[in-house]
Order: sequence, then C-alpha cells, then structure tokens
Amino acid sequence: MAEEEGALDKLKNSVMGVLLGLVLIPASFVVVWYASQRDQASEELAGAFKVEEIAKAKDEGKAVYSSGTLKAPALGEPGVVKPGNFLTLNKSREMYGYKNVEKSRKVGEKTEKYYVCETDWLSNPQSSADGKQCAKEGRVNPAFAIPDYSASVDPSLEVSGTTYSISKKDRDYVGMPSVSITEADMIGAYPFSDGKFYENDACASSPTVGCERFSYSGTAYDPAAEHTVVGMLEGSSFEPFKDFLLVGAGDYQTVMSAKASEDTMWTWILFGAAVLCLGGGLSLLVGPLLTLIEFIPIIGDFGAGLIRFVFFAFAFVAMGITFLLIEYWWLVLLLFVLAIVAILFIAKGRKSKAA
Repeated sequence: MAEEEGALDKLKNSVMGVLLGLVLIPASFVVVWYASQRDQASEELAGAFKVEEIAKAKDEGKAVYSSGTLKAPALGEPGVVKPGNFLTLNKSREMYGYKNVEKSRKVGEKTEKYYVCETDWLSNPQSSADGKQCAKEGRVNPAFAIPDYSASVDPSLEVSGTTYSISKKDRDYVGMPSVSITEADMIGAYPFSDGKFYENDACASSPTVGCERFSYSGTAYDPAAEHTVVGMLEGSSFEPFKDFLLVGAGDYQTVMSAKASEDTMWTWILFGAAVLCLGGGLSLLVGPLLTLIEFIPIIGDFGAGLIRFVFFAFAFVAMGITFLLIEYWWLVLLLFVLAIVAILFIAKGRKSKAA
C-alpha cells in the first residue's frame, strides 16, 4: 500500500528535525576541533633518526626508521587464489537478488510513496528483501554459497642481513600498492568481467536471482623494492611510537610525504563533515519555516533552496574561521595582547598630551 506525505506530514517531520538540528550544530564544533587537534603520524614521526642513532632518538623523544626489503609468507585464498605477495587479502561478495526500491508519485497535491521489488547485485541480499514489497510478494533471497574470506600476514624488514620484526599493533601501510587479482592468479575457473569474478558464465552474461560474484581488495608489496618502517625499535622489533607505526614503499622521505598527504586528506574530510553538520543543523533548525516557504507558489522550492545554500556558505566560512582559531590560538592570543598594549600605549600618550 502506498504511503502518503502531505503538507501536515512534512511539517511534523520538519518539527522533529529541529531536535536533530540542535544536536548537529554543537557536533560541528566538536568535529572541527578534532580535525585541527587530532594526533597525526606525519607530525609525530617527523624528524625521525636512523636506527643506528636510537640512543639519540630516545634522548630527544623522536622515532627511528630503517629501510630495506620486506619479507612475508605468501598469502592467498586456499583453493581459489594462488599464494602471492600480498600482506592483506579481503574478499567482497555480491549476489543478484531482490531488493525493495522506494518510489514516489504525485497524487493531486500529495506525494505518494510506494515500493516495488526489483533485482540487482547486492552485498547484503538477505536484508534487502525483508519487509515492504518483496516480502509481500513472497520473494526471498538465498544465502551466500561462496564463502567469505579475509586474511593477513606479518611482514619483517630485512636490512643488510639483519631482520626486524614489525608489531601488529597500530601498524599502518602507507603508499603500498593495492591488491590486483587477475585470472592468472586464480586456481579455479571463474569468468572475469568488469573487475569481478563470477561463479559461472551464465551469471556473468545473464544473471538470475541467486547468482554470485566476488572481488578482492587489500595490500600488496614488491619483495625486491625498498621499503621503510618508522616507529620505535625495541630489541629487534619495530613497535609503535606514540601510537604510530608506519610501513611504506620507498625511503623515509617518500613514506612521510605519502602519510602527510593522507593526513591532509582526512583533515579536509573532517572539515567537510563539520560544514555539513553546521549547515544541515541550521537548515533543520528552521525546517518548519522552510517547509512553509516550499508551499509558496513560484518561489517556494527556489526560496527554500537559496536559504539552505546561504546556511551552508555561512557554515563553510564559520568552520574555516573556527579551524584557524583553534589551530593558531597562540597567534590569536599574541594579536590580542598586542592590541591591548597598543590601546594602553595610545591612551597613555593622549593622557600625557592632555596634561
């Protein structure tokens, strides 16, 4: 049965959204604070010393690093993927199955929502057909027949005949190649198309409900290439330094540059999340008003959309200023002190002239 959403329903939903807005607005400042003040590997591991200078590194509270070649047991999925130079290997499965799709249509002045049962490739087919239209039609997805798989191995670093183990704790691979499984890497005969392996030719060309396909992701490495480990050396084992332990392709500078780029990317992602929280929170806070504006002829949707745009533009500027104030608080404090000193100096000068 279709579900109707008229003006009154929209207004009720917008009023409920006000409560969410009251949560999102303060949350935006928490997110931007975290984006600015969180510990970052590119900062904590900067200025690391070579392992030969570990005594000096400890005295100065710095990390150490060493470069060599990685050694690790061959990794593959038994009976499916041949063992290879992989550090982590994860399988992602999909099934061609039923899913509920929400649609809407105009019925007079009301918007009517309804559901149809369609087929598509799904990563979670069991829940996709639960409730709504698929269940009403008695269409149920089967369970996966192809088993899941996820595994990893522990590498070590070989440096001029010396072997360093690498702790599992806080281990972070940086700038490493991604796993790329081809038909040549497979033990079984699985048709390959668009980066996916299919259980048979029929599923690859004309899938029916219950057909399955899968792909792999993970971290690979070149056993002949130079790799660098950055952390703290305890005996012959690299351990985390201030909760950071990097394993990357290339020399120390290359690894740190790659990590700095990654840290910057996450800073922008968190900043974007803060903008969305503030802009969305403000929009929800005045949601009832925007809902009423939407019902005004001609300018309704445009007017409400323009107000939302202004809110998000304001959020971008506000979060940018907040980020800079948090990041460079010492500069703001210095400018404030200088301003006070300048005001006192000017006031004293005027008082002297008056005397």
